[in-house]
Amino acid sequence: MVWASNCLSTKISKIEILTRTHSDHNPIKLIINDSKRIRRWKLNDVLFKSEEDINKNKELLKEYFQMNDTGETNIQTIWDASKAVMRGHFIRQKSWMNKQKNQKLQKVQELITEMEDKLKKSPKQQKYKKELEMLQVQKDNLELDQLAKKLKYIKQDHFQNANKPNKWLARKIGRKKQKQHIFKIEEGGKSYWTDKDIINQFEKFYKDLYKNDQIKKEEIMKYLNKRNLQKISEKQRENLNKPINEQEIKTAIRKMDSNKAPGPDGFTAAYYKTFEQELIPYLTKLMNGILNQEKIPETWKEANITIIHKEGSDPVNVKNYRPISLLNIDYKIFTSILSERMKKFLMDLIKEDQTGFLPNRHLRDNVRIIIDILEYYEVNSQKEMALMAVDAEKAFDNINWDFFKILMKEIDIGYQFLNAIDAIYKEQTAKILINGSESKIIKIQKGTRQGCPLSPLIFIFAIEILLNVIREDSNLKGTKIRNLHYKVRAFADDLIFIIENPTEDIQKWIEKINEFGLVAGFKLNKKKSMILTKNINKKEQEKLKEISGVQITNKINYLGINITAKNSQLLKNNYEEKWTGIKKNLENWKTLKLSLLGRISVIKMNILPKMLFLFQNLPIIRNQTLLQKWKKDLTKFVWQGKRPRIKHTNLIDETKRGGLGMPDLRLYYEACALLYVKDWTTLKRESIINLEGHDLRTGWHAYLWYDKIKLEKNFCNHFIRSAVIKIWNKYKARIYPKTPLWISPLEACQRRLSGTEKWPLYKDIVVQVGGQSEMRTQEDINAKFTNISWFQHRQLREFFNKDRKQGFMDKETFWDRIMISEKKVITKLYRQLLEWATEEETVKECMTKWAVNFGRTIRMEQWEIMWNRKMKQMYSYDLKENLIKMFYRWYITPQKLGYYYKDMNTACWKCKQHEGTFFHMWWTCEKAKKYWKIVHESMQKILKTNYQFKPELFLLGITELKPTENEELLINYMTTAARITYAKYWRQEEIPDADQWILKLMEIKNMDRLTYIITKHQGVPKRCTDWKPILVYIQQRRMITCIQ
Repeated sequence: MVWASNCLSTKISKIEILTRTHSDHNPIKLIINDSKRIRRWKLNDVLFKSEEDINKNKELLKEYFQMNDTGETNIQTIWDASKAVMRGHFIRQKSWMNKQKNQKLQKVQELITEMEDKLKKSPKQQKYKKELEMLQVQKDNLELDQLAKKLKYIKQDHFQNANKPNKWLARKIGRKKQKQHIFKIEEGGKSYWTDKDIINQFEKFYKDLYKNDQIKKEEIMKYLNKRNLQKISEKQRENLNKPINEQEIKTAIRKMDSNKAPGPDGFTAAYYKTFEQELIPYLTKLMNGILNQEKIPETWKEANITIIHKEGSDPVNVKNYRPISLLNIDYKIFTSILSERMKKFLMDLIKEDQTGFLPNRHLRDNVRIIIDILEYYEVNSQKEMALMAVDAEKAFDNINWDFFKILMKEIDIGYQFLNAIDAIYKEQTAKILINGSESKIIKIQKGTRQGCPLSPLIFIFAIEILLNVIREDSNLKGTKIRNLHYKVRAFADDLIFIIENPTEDIQKWIEKINEFGLVAGFKLNKKKSMILTKNINKKEQEKLKEISGVQITNKINYLGINITAKNSQLLKNNYEEKWTGIKKNLENWKTLKLSLLGRISVIKMNILPKMLFLFQNLPIIRNQTLLQKWKKDLTKFVWQGKRPRIKHTNLIDETKRGGLGMPDLRLYYEACALLYVKDWTTLKRESIINLEGHDLRTGWHAYLWYDKIKLEKNFCNHFIRSAVIKIWNKYKARIYPKTPLWISPLEACQRRLSGTEKWPLYKDIVVQVGGQSEMRTQEDINAKFTNISWFQHRQLREFFNKDRKQGFMDKETFWDRIMISEKKVITKLYRQLLEWATEEETVKECMTKWAVNFGRTIRMEQWEIMWNRKMKQMYSYDLKENLIKMFYRWYITPQKLGYYYKDMNTACWKCKQHEGTFFHMWWTCEKAKKYWKIVHESMQKILKTNYQFKPELFLLGITELKPTENEELLINYMTTAARITYAKYWRQEEIPDADQWILKLMEIKNMDRLTYIITKHQGVPKRCTDWKPILVYIQQRRMITCIQ
């Protein structure tokens, strides 16, 4: 038996048991396929991070374009050739750098060998041992490029999470390789185990998938002619077809993520960001040529397809992988400009029930509507309803090119824009990347490439035709409440249909889907589609299944939310299930050697997104017990089951106020709940508030401000309303001590059925006269609101007289800003709630204790510099955590132990004379002072500046001096290194020496360099910390032979 990893298993070409000869065991012969891996070139951004390198490459680009852009060669060839020239230049540059580095590495290795020999002869010589340690640190420094490459491979910017990055990195890389590797594929009853056979199976599948369906254009025209297609407006057409300008290209380039994988040409977004001034004029010329019926460059037709396994599906089936196209950045710049233009007209064309990929449309609205629909049928139990969650076979990959091109012509999208679409969707090729190898080139003749900015917009543009057919067909009955119809909710290809009387009508719905599919390439997958019924008995369910051919289920997963016929199951099927998985992860993560900030980071990056998704979609938690339980579990994880050393309030406070920024799940939940209240206050989103308040007797404002909920208990017989109103009532008085001007008294008092499109608000009818609030006259109100009767005017007067006693809120509040805000609303709400929750901790207890120790008050701006500037200068959690521990006086002292244990000796562990208080242990102890004086003298020699010997500088990094930016960085690193080194001897009588401090400082230098290498390149020269003063000082102390 031979055990092998997933990565190695597909490389085995032959394995056999041989004859016994030399022992009583049979030898096993294993032959590993030694075929070479395909190496794809990718631009290393480090080659042009410094200003000097950037300027050299700029000159080369200028020279190339001046020599070649003479009008004799087409712009497409010139552009593709420019990339070939720069690729060759970068390869030479990298080769030269590697040669220089290897020479230095060899020299350091020789010095290490020499020092090891000396240490063998004189093992007690501490000097040799220290020099060997320093040489090893320098060797690590020369190998940082390789480490950075591995970090980028796992897409990990937060390598600081671990206390030992190298071991942590090795584990991360190992897991990622094993997870991504495809070790077996099954097809037609056969199993394929080798890389070659696996690639062949994928190649065969995608060749067939992307083959043209041969849908006749006449059939498409015939289908579209039956639709009442509206032409786009002249203004929309003008915006789509205008020439591309340099500013559009610049904006598109700057939006590109520098860490995204490049396409087949290997050029990263950083290349375009850095050399935008040289490249944009030629990109402009190239792109406008394409708008005017010129060809696209040959490199734009290419793509590398990387495949991602669909979670929860069988990994041995080729169909269960999602193809993501890695496209060239210059192509993506062009298509992102087209997509930005397309979004503007799609916002008008596409109805609100399609929420995918358009600005200010949210996935949560779809889930909210479905939950409200189920609430409606819970009340109206005499009505039968079914939710059909539609699954389409490879929806993005099957969409027919002719269909959306003809559709664009039919709505008169414009000559130039259509030219661009024709050029892109005319000839495409791709290679599939699997297990480090690649397939042969395959032709792509249909589908929109996932990874292209245009792809999702073209898809929702095409699928809107189907959605319109369903909306407009009176024979297809959905839910109707007053004058609004609810038939479909869509998030790109995730469709859910709301069907009344499904046993009678479901076949009509399926026919409409199939009719569309025949011309558009949309293929209904009945095996994966599901139906959830409401108010339908078992017998009728069986009949429905027989008619439709679609599975009837008790639970569907729609957009990540588990939905059942009874909303009472939502909490259990979503929150409780999710937290069970999270608790299991928390147990597993206990063994990881993460720092305090590392554990908080795990909560931010892993747990918060999962819970925030549920909070946004299901604000239905009415019991605080659940939130308290989650808080307890997270606290236990953060403190590893030990007694907390920092107050929870300080733990969750914002880092800019000295907190640790740990997410508070209760506050995030409340912020998401208040987001729902926003719709109730603005009254703008009619489709949502009409459905959500289908059984309410009066308007929303009656429940929000006038406490109508006390009289009408029915309000709380709704899972969303009952939970959300509790959160609003909790903060209402804090937000508005007086009556808000957005209140509409008539909306509050009118019966729902006598509603109007626009109700007068207090801000429309209240004016200030002589410092007093007065109501406008009936004539003034009627001039703006013509439908207000004399009786309603009397009602307005009555409400006004009551509310005037409390007063009107004439100053803008944060909620007024929330009502008009569309971006980052949850973040804004959370920050406000957090500020209120932590307001008593503005001046923290530890700040007062430090002021007492120093014998002076530390100004708030000095604390803020420490929190917001010095903390940000620290790249690693190891360094940040040290400063946090000092600030919060973390370390256990003899004095503190004396509080816990009565017989404990509270004398200082070092001097054994004075009581071991926190400040004594760190500063006033004679041994501690001796250490800090060594550090002080060394710092003055390094920076050639006189610094006062003050504890606030060395313990907290606070100084009145104004050093240069580089000096400030070095002071920060030197004092942090000194504190970390001293803390290692915390409970020992000895103190560290200068060599140990410098060794730690050199480790920090290496990590600083690593951070510089992996930091995203944003197109401007990145300044590297100048460590020369420290290196010169080290040489002077003869600790190391410095390799320049």
